[in-house]
Amino acid sequence: MRGDAPPSPLAWFRAVALLSCLALWLRQALPLAWLGQGGLSHLRQRLLLLLGPTAELWLAQAAYGLGFAGFGWMLWRCAAAGGKAPLPAARAALLAGQVALALLIDDKLLYLTAAELALLLPWRAAWTALGAQLALMALACAWQAQRLDGRELTCNVSGSEVQAPTLQRQRGQLWLDAALGGGFQLLTFGVGCLGAAERRRRERLEATHASLLAARQLLAGAAGNGERLRVARELHDGMGHHLSALNLQLELMLRRGAGEAAPPLREARQAARQLLAEVRSMVGAERSGRAAPLQAALRRLCEGRRIAADIAPLAASDELAWRVFAAARDGLDALGDRPGRLSLFVTEDGGAALSLGRLDGKDEGWTKVFREAGA
Repeated sequence: MRGDAPPSPLAWFRAVALLSCLALWLRQALPLAWLGQGGLSHLRQRLLLLLGPTAELWLAQAAYGLGFAGFGWMLWRCAAAGGKAPLPAARAALLAGQVALALLIDDKLLYLTAAELALLLPWRAAWTALGAQLALMALACAWQAQRLDGRELTCNVSGSEVQAPTLQRQRGQLWLDAALGGGFQLLTFGVGCLGAAERRRRERLEATHASLLAARQLLAGAAGNGERLRVARELHDGMGHHLSALNLQLELMLRRGAGEAAPPLREARQAARQLLAEVRSMVGAERSGRAAPLQAALRRLCEGRRIAADIAPLAASDELAWRVFAAARDGLDALGDRPGRLSLFVTEDGGAALSLGRLDGKDEGWTKVFREAGA
């Protein structure tokens, strides 16, 4: 991403999500501090139910702190982009860990994971993961409903009305909260889908920009070779022909007999021959041209993608460089945003071979996308 470009939707999501984690942690930690050890046993949250009624206040505070810190770290690591992005298997493990922690410490964290699923996963996988998340939340609520205490009393804010709600009413309220939470998860998932569409458009734009810069490098190299060829042609047609004619005239004068002027004429003929040889050497070097900047162009083409470039130095002509570049660009476009490795190497017969492999843990095989034998 260029330095003057606005932050991507993924960058905004990481910042907002971490601030939300901090706010939710304060929402859990401050009431625990106010309630003290006596009020801790009356809470029926899942993490506290696992810790047991005899858990110390400091242990509950530490468990919540570690849970939110772990969730924030996994979210930050999972939502990394570019070369720091985790592999699909690691990303799936991080997402599963976030969902598990959210079910333990606060269901509202599932709003963040729902948006994260839409931002990071393909369309079908995101919907599947969202369905699994909703199913896990339903199972967690069913487990929590079996551990509600029907003997607890509730009161309003002023304390003027105290009542003992039935167990059925408590379970109904628990399931109502779960249904509302599921609706908000669908809402944040939809917002995440919008962000994912914007991120994919941005990635396509960045890939197109990198492709244009790489093509400009090849065009600059081809233009330089064309200019050198033009200069070499002008030297050959202009100075080369004049020097050849001068050599012939000096040779003719020496054959006819120049008398006392023969030694200077011989020196002039030798100097003209040497100058003609230098012009011919220069013309030959310029006509051969320079190798196209294929290595730099392919590395520039891989910028902004999760592609490891293994590019061997190759003295390629402009025509060969363009064919290799077109094959690499088509292969990377077909690969999409999946991680991979682009490899260019010289074959035993002096030709060039370009290979593109996926590194996402599903298909590590290499696909040869271009090969040309040496002349």
